[in-house]
Amino acid sequence: MRKILTNQENLIKQFKTLLKEKKFGSQNALAQELKKKGFQKINQSKISRILMKLGAIRIRNTRMEMVYCLPPSELNIPSITNTLKSLVLNIDYNDVMIIIHTIPGSAHIIAKLINSLEKKEGILGTLASNDTIFITPKIISNIKKIFFVLQDLFDNK
Repeated sequence: MRKILTNQENLIKQFKTLLKEKKFGSQNALAQELKKKGFQKINQSKISRILMKLGAIRIRNTRMEMVYCLPPSELNIPSITNTLKSLVLNIDYNDVMIIIHTIPGSAHIIAKLINSLEKKEGILGTLASNDTIFITPKIISNIKKIFFVLQDLFDNK
């Protein structure tokens, strides 16, 4: 049986999703985005209370901008019950490289794992940001093979 969410539970769920998927530098920007999602009675003071309740903090991202971020407990950081596989959101490729999208803050962990495979799997190198990894193969014609190896490794199909 599917649980019906209350308005407050739905607000918290949307709030967490927004903080995971987008970068917000101000509480007003968060309020505007939530209004677009149908939460018309949201204001800056309510945003402030929700941020405090969730334990969200402002951090400096890779672009040196101050943005709100959920605490690690909300970001699926690996634990005994949560594997590295859960950090990978999407894997894709083109003719020259493979790209992996991760939850924010996880790309370096996944890139480190991939670097440990590089010689065996034909990977020349990786470049990781906060939530994206670029992978370059040693031989371009092996891109599809490496893509499938990575898909299997992270159960990302």
